[in-house]
Amino acid sequence: MPPDDSPAPPPCIPAEFVRYAVALEEAELAWGYVHGRLTAEDAVRLAFLRTCDLRPSAAGFARIQRQGPDASALGAVCRELLNEDAGQADAAGRIWEYLAAAWRAARPETGGPGPDVDQLDLGRREFLLQRAAAGRGMNWRNSSALLSTDRPEEVDAAFERGEELVGVAVIGLALAHPDAAAILPRVAQALERARDAADSGLRHQGIVALAHTARLHGTVDRRCLDLLRGCHRGNEADTDIWGYVAHRRLPMWLWRHGVGERLRWLLRDRWRG
Repeated sequence: MPPDDSPAPPPCIPAEFVRYAVALEEAELAWGYVHGRLTAEDAVRLAFLRTCDLRPSAAGFARIQRQGPDASALGAVCRELLNEDAGQADAAGRIWEYLAAAWRAARPETGGPGPDVDQLDLGRREFLLQRAAAGRGMNWRNSSALLSTDRPEEVDAAFERGEELVGVAVIGLALAHPDAAAILPRVAQALERARDAADSGLRHQGIVALAHTARLHGTVDRRCLDLLRGCHRGNEADTDIWGYVAHRRLPMWLWRHGVGERLRWLLRDRWRG
């Protein structure tokens, strides 16, 4: 048989990369599955995540999610979505060109041509930053949706717009993002804005986000500690930082509070015994 010179199919891009790189729209997710850029499992996973981001206004994503990874049913629904939004379907492939380039750039060990830096910058601006700035990536009227926030750029844009529920999104980022280095600067921004505006609600949300970060990641930074010092003692962040961060990394004022609370607990326990 003659050798097969047909081009290799494009590689699938993992959902865990896509979810942080762009804010997908329904037709774009459908295009990605129909054209082999996503596995069935990853298409369903991304549909679930976008449903969480946008609920309750995420009907197309919910339709994809309901199919599960059944290839025939999933393919049929994705093609229906593309037919329903033919205008956007024509342009949906552009985001996958960007994602393919970004995925290659994230894996230089695979070889091949180097990334086009300008293409990567333009794609990030168009498919992530501009959508975040316009509020298209999340449902900013729904607290439950914001508790699934996993893109720091969404939080940055919300601070710029002065979103009322930005503190909820900071908590969501602390719960959903895998990297404390992306979370802590946004927690600090919430605490700073709360301090400057004397906003007790935002201050408490920043404290809760800092507590989650300490509990889930076992770390804190100096900027957040300095801001926390200006808050009332005995809050959630005091407790979780003392409980989950190495004590050698903590300042003396938190030592005084943590040791004092422990001694008070021991004395109460002895008195009750």
